[in-house]
Amino acid sequence: MSIFISVASYRDPQLQLTLKSAIENARYPESLNFGIVNQDRNINEADYSFLPSYSLISMDPKEAKGVGFARSKAMSLYNNEDYYLQIDSHIQFAKDWDIKCIDQLNLAEQVSNNKKIILSSYPAPYSLENNQPFIHTVSTEEYPVEPTKQKVWLRTDDSWSALRVPFDDQTYSVPELSKTILAGFVFAKGDIVNEVPYDEDIAFFGEEICFAMRAWTRGWDIYSPSINIVYHFYRRHGFKKIWSDEVRREKNWDELQQISRAKQEKVLRGIEQGIMGAGNVRTIKEYEEFIGMDFNKIYDRLTKQ
Repeated sequence: MSIFISVASYRDPQLQLTLKSAIENARYPESLNFGIVNQDRNINEADYSFLPSYSLISMDPKEAKGVGFARSKAMSLYNNEDYYLQIDSHIQFAKDWDIKCIDQLNLAEQVSNNKKIILSSYPAPYSLENNQPFIHTVSTEEYPVEPTKQKVWLRTDDSWSALRVPFDDQTYSVPELSKTILAGFVFAKGDIVNEVPYDEDIAFFGEEICFAMRAWTRGWDIYSPSINIVYHFYRRHGFKKIWSDEVRREKNWDELQQISRAKQEKVLRGIEQGIMGAGNVRTIKEYEEFIGMDFNKIYDRLTKQ
């Protein structure tokens, strides 16, 4: 058993805590291989010596082009591991998370009768207390601690995201079918890397719906785990974000967003061909029926605004 862990980080002081949590809480840390993209000004000061195996791409923040670019670079470090795990750089891990991921994947395969499964969900929250991670045990309306699945959401600013949906089975006995991924936690067999490589043109919002559609039309089903496997640091007030950072780049954030939105429209309308477009196992129309949306009608309306 080997697991490749994709970690894209943008000026994130939580990166080291994330990597250490993955190692300290894995039952088999020696089976982990990290692919890290660190976009930071202090790249030469980072210590990775505690990792059993890793590959690293370091770059100055001025070279950053958004999350799709960073995740694509991280994916390029994959080396035929059995499993692929994609996380954000501000994540904490449950004990024996590696075994739990595989167990949940196997359960989802049994439920779905499909060997092509993506595990993905909104992680439960953690926060910082005295600069140390604190795992939340009490739900709020915005951040529940119970497992949830997700549906596609077109935000009021016309960008794509996802909404949490409660599990049908409140005993949380098995993973449940979801309609899109959450990019901060994606676990699948390693085949996903070659079948659905990350699109480097997509800057931020929209990465999830495009990846989900491309995977689903290639025969992958998306399931949300019925247990908490990882925890996410939400909001992160005061931390550097690429869209609000003062770093000067060849293309500013608005320009990157324009490129991203144009690419998303091509992908979701079915104009984009090849590996970055839809697959041929199931159709975009079938995916639209599955999620209850019509991409052409949505983009026609947006074009008229």
